[in-house]
Amino acid sequence: MTGRTTRWVKCVTKRWIKWAAVAILAALILWPSATSAHDVPDNVSIVAFLKPENGRMLILVRMPANALIDFSFPTLSDGNWLDLRNINGLPEDGAKVWIADLLSIYEDNNPLPTPKVIAARLSRAGDSSFNTFQDAFSLVNGDPMPADSLLTQDTATVDALLETPIRSADSNFSFEPRFERVGVRVTTTLSFIPPSGGVRQFQYEGDPETFELNPRWNYAAARFFKAGFSHYLGESDYLLFLLCVALVFRRIRVLAAFSVVFAIAQSFALVGSLKLVSSLQLMTSQSAPVLCGMLIAAATVYMGIEAIVAAAGGGKSPGLAICTGLIFGSGYWFGLQPLIQFGGVHALASTLGFDAGIVAAEICALALLAAAVQGLLRSSNSPRAIIIIAAAIAVHISWRRMLDRAQSFALVPLNFPAISSTTFILAGIAAAGLAGLLFFLRRKDRSEIAATRI
Repeated sequence: MTGRTTRWVKCVTKRWIKWAAVAILAALILWPSATSAHDVPDNVSIVAFLKPENGRMLILVRMPANALIDFSFPTLSDGNWLDLRNINGLPEDGAKVWIADLLSIYEDNNPLPTPKVIAARLSRAGDSSFNTFQDAFSLVNGDPMPADSLLTQDTATVDALLETPIRSADSNFSFEPRFERVGVRVTTTLSFIPPSGGVRQFQYEGDPETFELNPRWNYAAARFFKAGFSHYLGESDYLLFLLCVALVFRRIRVLAAFSVVFAIAQSFALVGSLKLVSSLQLMTSQSAPVLCGMLIAAATVYMGIEAIVAAAGGGKSPGLAICTGLIFGSGYWFGLQPLIQFGGVHALASTLGFDAGIVAAEICALALLAAAVQGLLRSSNSPRAIIIIAAAIAVHISWRRMLDRAQSFALVPLNFPAISSTTFILAGIAAAGLAGLLFFLRRKDRSEIAATRI
């Protein structure tokens, strides 16, 4: 009898432990959703101003109130309207946690102290006072919103004035973005007002790398060299094209000649885009990057077909190098366009640095691909089969991409920019010069071929 009782007690105890474990696990799973203030917003737009003065850096930031993830403002009993009479110090506390603690500013590469919140208030999301520094400064230091204003946390913003000590207003300041965590998609518009006057404006999504607010030309060139190098190696379209080039031009001298002409053409297109395209406002349209991507894929398809049908070693093709170089150079602009703002007033130095990085990456990648192709061809009993298979794979991938981009291009509305007469004449002269150069090179190739036949 005692043994049966003992077994019964053990059985009941095991069941209670099992159910207790299930209950604890369920509580742990449900706990975060039960205690979170509100969901992370999908789209967050932040506006910030930075102005160095004697001994201090003034910082003005506008952030949506629903981006203060773990802060819930008190509401009235009859709805979701905020109870502005009982807000107390919540705007200041929210600005301390989600603005001040996320601001990382450097003076001559030395981190500045965490900014202090001088003032904070709630405003309507549609208020236009943050269009300029002076209007935003007056708003934050002005009277708070009337207590009877109807406002929800989703339609409110937290406007904050902060400051941090600096040694000199003429120092070199850098900014490290850290606001990406406050929303799913965070867009920041940052304006830096240097003592010399003017405004340096930046607009970016997420958290880019640390950048100087008033960059020097050598900093801009070095930063964009690394950006161009990374951009080129990160795009498989470019590497597929280089593979086809290495398959077509298998003689080192011919490959080097093609690469030089190609690099000059792409540099001309990229640097020219900085001036010409900005006046045409073409690169800002939605159709331009899709069209350029389609042309890049088409150029790779053509080069792959050349690798399959061309004679051994390839011949001189300066016209092909110029055309493909212009296509790729125009495409590089779309990698540069969102970054050019971080070059400040040194747009040309930034573009040249970006182009130098692309050329350096191109040389490294082409050298490795050419060495790999030569090694495979020499070690194989059927080198022609290797060329055909490798080129066919590149053609297949690029052909699919070209068709996908062509389909996307057909869905994008075409907005033709207004072209002035001067721009039209310059574009016509450039097109005529390019056509004449290609015609001359074509005639030269034909004369050389005829001379060899004789």
